[in-house]
Amino acid sequence: MALTEAKALAADLLALPWDEERIARAALETVTALLAASPRVSWAGPGPHPAASARLDTVACASARLHTVGLWWVDAAGLGDETKLAQKLVAIARGLGYGPARAGIADSAIAAYAATFGRAGGHPHGRTDASAHRGTPARFGIVPPGADAEFLAPFPVALLDLDDDLAETLHSLGITTLGRLAALEADEVEARFGPEGLAAHRLARGIDARGPSTPRDDALPAVEVELGGPVATAEPLLFVLKGALGSLGEALHTRGLAAREITLSLQLDDGSAAQRAIRPARPTSHPDALFDHCRIALETWQLPEPATGLALCAAVTVPAAGEQGDLLAPRWADPAALTAAFDRIRGSEGPDAVAVPEARDAHLPQDGGAWAHGDTGARTHRRADAPTHGRAETPVAALRLLSVSVPVHVRLGRTGLAAFKHEGDWHDITEWCGPERLAPRWWERDAIGPSGQAPEPRDYYTARTAEGTLWLLFRTAASQQWLLAGWLD
Repeated sequence: MALTEAKALAADLLALPWDEERIARAALETVTALLAASPRVSWAGPGPHPAASARLDTVACASARLHTVGLWWVDAAGLGDETKLAQKLVAIARGLGYGPARAGIADSAIAAYAATFGRAGGHPHGRTDASAHRGTPARFGIVPPGADAEFLAPFPVALLDLDDDLAETLHSLGITTLGRLAALEADEVEARFGPEGLAAHRLARGIDARGPSTPRDDALPAVEVELGGPVATAEPLLFVLKGALGSLGEALHTRGLAAREITLSLQLDDGSAAQRAIRPARPTSHPDALFDHCRIALETWQLPEPATGLALCAAVTVPAAGEQGDLLAPRWADPAALTAAFDRIRGSEGPDAVAVPEARDAHLPQDGGAWAHGDTGARTHRRADAPTHGRAETPVAALRLLSVSVPVHVRLGRTGLAAFKHEGDWHDITEWCGPERLAPRWWERDAIGPSGQAPEPRDYYTARTAEGTLWLLFRTAASQQWLLAGWLD
């Protein structure tokens, strides 16, 4: 409504200037977030969809006034359960904190747009979020395949946001719903109302070319993003690129592939395209590794025009050599890659940059291991990729000591240790062993305190909990206070 009308309803209303730059930043953030749900996302932008005029001029003409600032097209083809996809899209959009969010899924963009408003006139076709029946607004609507025209029929013509003259003419003729408009013959509509009327007629029948509908090659993992407007600086492109690579990496990982070469393509404002091939040092599907290579290429790329779209394609792929994951995760499944990574760190940061665990024969658990730095530690331990000459390698449990032992509450059962409470959570004990009474180094002069008495002996217990972790607990003979020393893995 006009500002004067709004102030008549709210006298203390504050009018803020429209900030195109802020809207564009928020749109790019939303596009990047939605890439977690689909590899093909585009922002409809503040005006007609930028790709619509290239594919169907009449659709762009009819939708020129459609309110698209907060509208995104997401390719839902081949992504599985539509209800779960709609829930994921809404959760992502709401998580950004920009306001309420709704999703619609249909064969055509216009029907998906209408589905975000729910069922017009209680239309029986289509599914909506169950919460709508409990008095809360629907978060999403889903139109069955092939039912777009029937679903659109009860909606008012105002859904198309037509030009005032055409909208008034249709209303005066009693054509107030999309169903009545769709029932007319296309030739008669074009002769009477011209190209704009024909475009509106096609939309009423659920024929819509908008959205990320470029033909795809499903043989190669690819991600496409339409930015909704020209972007001239590298910073927003890098932001979108990181999200796009996350989606591409997930697609590669799902197929058990690693990228030997990826193609980075930029759609430019003048309609041309710029393309570069990115070749990692070794095939990978890890998004962070791919981002490092693409970032360098993007920052050194002198573009003649601002970019309006970004596409990534895994041009050359190979079967993944091993599972990728956190470099320091206990279950890392690619020891050769781990060793190579440590060698690179030593080469750039020095021999002491990586410490190697070293087992020692010691009296107390806390003295059973140490960290060896530099080449000494590397020479005294078999490399992860060295041959074992047919002998089975026996896994060795490493003791992870807490910096300071923490008090815990232990619950005893009929057979001994039953559970213990650590950081507010109870851990059920399935197996335990102990006690093993050990006195600190009483034979050493430094172990004798100022009072001339040796430290109290400790009773050590090992306890395996239901989740499989092996914990080390102890208590002193005098205080009987239970303490947690660490765990083994």
